[in-house]
Amino acid sequence: MNSIYAITPVNLSLEKIISKTSNLLELGIKTYQYRDKNNDLNIIKDNSKILLELIKENGGELIINDYPEIALEIGADGFHLGFEDYQKKKNQNFLKKHLNLIKENYIKGLSCKWNLELVSNPPEDILEWDYLAVGSFFKSQTKKDISLARSDMIMKEVLLKTKKPLYSIGGINNENIINLKKMGYKKFAISEGVYAFEDHEIKNIIKINNEGN
Repeated sequence: MNSIYAITPVNLSLEKIISKTSNLLELGIKTYQYRDKNNDLNIIKDNSKILLELIKENGGELIINDYPEIALEIGADGFHLGFEDYQKKKNQNFLKKHLNLIKENYIKGLSCKWNLELVSNPPEDILEWDYLAVGSFFKSQTKKDISLARSDMIMKEVLLKTKKPLYSIGGINNENIINLKKMGYKKFAISEGVYAFEDHEIKNIIKINNEGN
């Protein structure tokens, strides 16, 4: 996975997602998450297939949010779950059933919000997570029900809680990414900050990300 991880906004049409993703691929962003909270499973699967084809043609990788079954069915690169979704019996049963295939072939990500204990000890009774995500760092248009860190100290402390790749998430853009870099963050999951901004702003994100990496 790349250190910049682009997440599709739920308020964009598939046409706009495809157009913008094509542009982001040209700018050098190669890791994507398809996140869809509005459509039914069949539409999510169909949209994922279309997006996957574009991304694979350009040497990228696609992770599916919420639905490991879709990731496996269409041959995506991985899936991402929130802790609450991971706890659902249907998801745990699916992961157990396809465990060998998943362990060997798929990227597995878990959202931890600001739960430091979860970052320190993510549930790995079924599988090991390849990366964790923490946040939200800033207010965003992508998620309304966010939990912001109570202090900069917590933002810094969480970095010490795991040796796994740790993605910062939530409202990150070309103006505030530098603050996270200074704290020690090296991986950034970004939605509106790349999908709703202009090329020069996205290039600035890429430039700041590359500095010191």
